[in-house]
Amino acid sequence: MGVREIRYCDISGTEKDVESHELQVDQMRIQIDLAEKEYGKLLDLLRPYLDVGRIEASVPELPRRRAQPSGTALTVEQRQQVREWAEAKGIEVPLNNRFKRTLVDQWKAETQEGQLEFD
Repeated sequence: MGVREIRYCDISGTEKDVESHELQVDQMRIQIDLAEKEYGKLLDLLRPYLDVGRIEASVPELPRRRAQPSGTALTVEQRQQVREWAEAKGIEVPLNNRFKRTLVDQWKAETQEGQLEFD
């Protein structure tokens, strides 16, 4: 006997292009199933906070609906590059890899937008 799971959007009720998402704010952990359109709306609403906040986990590039200033969302490899670059310059960085936006912006500017690899 097989089990079939049907996922539907908690906002619109649609079953098309629905994925489960998890949010955490203070002590609240929220799990919500959203269609692509509703997820885009959520990201648009949160964009000002995501752009200036520190993201602890490495995440894929967040979908952007319009040109936005670059945030501090970095891949694991980029975080390691920032750490090595900062330490080579004598800049102290936190152990938890929560880099300030100004540090990431400086790294990007000095390494051609963070594209250079370190040996």
